[in-house]
Amino acid sequence: MCLALALGASCAHASTHDPVRLFSVAYLGDLPTLIALDEGSFQRQGLDVVFERRQSGKQTIQALRAGETDIALMAPTPLVLDLLETPHTGGAEDPLVIASLVYSSRLNHVVALRRHDIRTPTDLADKRVGLMAGTNAEFLWWLFTALHRIDPEEVRVIDLPASSLPQALLEGDIDAAVLWEPWTSRVETMLPQDGLTFLPGSNIYTENWILVASRGVLQRRPETIQRLLSAYQQAIDAIDADPKGALATYAESIELDTLHALHDDDLPLFGLSLDWSLLASLQQLVQWAEDTGKPITEPQPGILSWIDARPLQTLLPAAVSLPMGAAPPEVSSP
Repeated sequence: MCLALALGASCAHASTHDPVRLFSVAYLGDLPTLIALDEGSFQRQGLDVVFERRQSGKQTIQALRAGETDIALMAPTPLVLDLLETPHTGGAEDPLVIASLVYSSRLNHVVALRRHDIRTPTDLADKRVGLMAGTNAEFLWWLFTALHRIDPEEVRVIDLPASSLPQALLEGDIDAAVLWEPWTSRVETMLPQDGLTFLPGSNIYTENWILVASRGVLQRRPETIQRLLSAYQQAIDAIDADPKGALATYAESIELDTLHALHDDDLPLFGLSLDWSLLASLQQLVQWAEDTGKPITEPQPGILSWIDARPLQTLLPAAVSLPMGAAPPEVSSP
């Protein structure tokens, strides 16, 4: 059993197949990966998984680009920023979305310590808000300020690694933070009951958690990708069959008891899919990037070229509802 989810931890499972490198993040949305490791779903599919956790999806997409991993998991934000700055070339290193694992609006939160007397979003004026730039936290903050008509110029945003945000909040280096699970729960356990204020409007962001493969891996190892998706489906079935057991596994992995492992009582909605919620999210992220002056290289191809639906369509045809046309371009011959 591999429950060591400390950042940077890794584990491998033996099989008769060539290893597949899988990089992810300590995140509630990634529960299917944890359950697939814990319950042996990868092994049952004959996969030798070499698994590592990084600080954020921003780092997993960088690892994928660098050839350090075959498969990376992340929120759509870092993928979109990467693809806008470095569009597809048709090469083996191109990242392609092969599935989404979760759809939830309860995974990310804008929080403040109750003792700081920040009760409403408008109380953030002239305050310091910590978040990890280039991640879903930055995108959520943009949506949050728009919803509550907060002038971004009136708030000082401080870019910090996700793992540093809880301590920065507790020590008063920042007044509020944009956190995701498990960091939200970790902060709550360090405070008296009701010591953390959850500002309204965090649920404006409904997130997908996506599986991304390099184009080269998709072309060289189609059977591996099918086995990987099958393992994830088995893990999701296990979560659906025993959500309390899945929560207990998650709680153990983040070294919290089940009473403090989640701010919300219910688990997110897990399921393999490539649907319109993902497409809408990608389109909104492109608009955000344009509006906020993110680096964008022109010309840009269509968003659907960032997705390869064929592996999931083969396994679960009903899970794909996007208007997929031709397959993504092939790798150029050497």
